[in-house]
Amino acid sequence: MVDSRVTRDHNLDVLQALGFKKYSNTTVFHKDRISLLSPAVAKNQSGGYWFDVRKVNIERLTSEAYLCIRIVPDYFVLEPLNKVSKLITTELMDNRPKSGDVWGLGLTFQENSMTVQIFNKSFSSVKVNSRLLTRDKAIKALVTLT
Repeated sequence: MVDSRVTRDHNLDVLQALGFKKYSNTTVFHKDRISLLSPAVAKNQSGGYWFDVRKVNIERLTSEAYLCIRIVPDYFVLEPLNKVSKLITTELMDNRPKSGDVWGLGLTFQENSMTVQIFNKSFSSVKVNSRLLTRDKAIKALVTLT
């Protein structure tokens, strides 16, 4: 299992090298008109991958926003935020004492087919399919955004 402090900063160098600036102590990054919500995840004790999306961070994004999940060891998921909007509806929101309004999202991926499914932990039957990107492919995809 990976230390959460190490996970949080995993592959930040990719975003920083491309000119994305981190907003305070959040998972939000900005460059020009583009915003990224970029959580980092590692396999947890039960073998799954999950992360929280805080409502306050969604509110910090521009209209051209993307979800950029950084997965330990060196995978990424990059999707327009509107593609995952069905996973972050008010009905699926949770409220946690220390985090406020959040959505708990999980993901499963298959390395052999380089595919990933993102789901809301409260309603896991609704899934968003995406491609699992290598570090190099993620860099190329991020460059095309700017």
